Amino acid sequence: MPLPIGVSLSGAPSWIVKSKRKFHALVLDNMLPELNNHTTELTAPSEAAAAFSVVFPDAESVKTNAARNPDLRTRNISFQSKIMSEFFELAKLYAKSSATVLVTGESGSGKELFSRLIHQQSGRSEERFVAVNCAAVSESLVESEFFGHEKGAFTGASAGRVGYFEQAQGGTLLLDEISEIPLAMQAKLLRVIEEQEVQPVGSNVARPIDVRIVATTNRDLAVEVAEGRFREDLFHRLNVLELDLPPLRDRVSDIPLLVMHFVNLFQSESRTGSLEVDKEAMQWLCQYHWPGNVRELRNVIHRACVIAVDVKIGLNCLAKKNKRAQENEVDGLAGLTLAEVERRLILSSLSKFQGNKRLAAEELGVTARTLSNKLKAYSEESVI
Repeated sequence: MPLPIGVSLSGAPSWIVKSKRKFHALVLDNMLPELNNHTTELTAPSEAAAAFSVVFPDAESVKTNAARNPDLRTRNISFQSKIMSEFFELAKLYAKSSATVLVTGESGSGKELFSRLIHQQSGRSEERFVAVNCAAVSESLVESEFFGHEKGAFTGASAGRVGYFEQAQGGTLLLDEISEIPLAMQAKLLRVIEEQEVQPVGSNVARPIDVRIVATTNRDLAVEVAEGRFREDLFHRLNVLELDLPPLRDRVSDIPLLVMHFVNLFQSESRTGSLEVDKEAMQWLCQYHWPGNVRELRNVIHRACVIAVDVKIGLNCLAKKNKRAQENEVDGLAGLTLAEVERRLILSSLSKFQGNKRLAAEELGVTARTLSNKLKAYSEESVI
């Protein structure tokens, strides 16, 4: 697992990352590709013996940096892993196109954030971004909600209504959890996307639209198609460009960064107004499975900030989550590949021996060379 990192939240103009070998000055939330140059030094288990202290910048320095780098103002996506850098660059590339985008991934993995990023980086950024939770739309009103209706079109329609497509005219329409749209409605949705025109309920006139479609889902739409719950033609129409976001457990090196970001966000709600995360708590946060991904991490840190009794967030602030994780530790291995179980075991052993490869190799019953080769492979795959 990534290094246990002690986090200090005192104000400073930049991150000061102290190690026994080097000093790095990093800017909070500056997740540009060049930050990957520091990833190995910050997260590789071979560096676990190094003691790190990460200091937050003050609000003014964050604002100054955002002004200096306009790209930072277009998103709120925190990462330092290679895999997320690649997805970020891919999203910016997709933004230049008018093609539909399908963003997939587990709940809480950042699908809406990346959808907004695509809009903000596109030529439509000055127009509206309309986000629709498809699961929350009443099945009896879904056509009216999406396409609008005329006054008197049905009982209770005392006034006309502009649908989601027309609300997003010139901009981007996010169809969040697209798999929840009723099958009968999917054919009509396909026609609108194909023809780029809508016909409100109760109207005989089709209206032209100019809307970029981004759809998200936490389901495998290919499986939904095979089982008859989703139209194959709509699937292919949406899946012109695809972003399949990884779960948080597959980008562990981002966890310390996210933890610090959320602590900085919520520490004003604490009793002291300023907090730091001790290294045992950070170690546990990096080792936890996070089935709820970034959303779950955010909620855990928010709770910890509220209940912390002093300036430190320790394991006691994570006790409820920690206890549940321990009870489900064995069950949590179900469904994992043998390679993933091996990776977790190796990184857990390294953490236990504070990065000492020789001791970790002895405990694991392998040679130090074998262990080094494994770690090198993990680093190249950006899974540590």
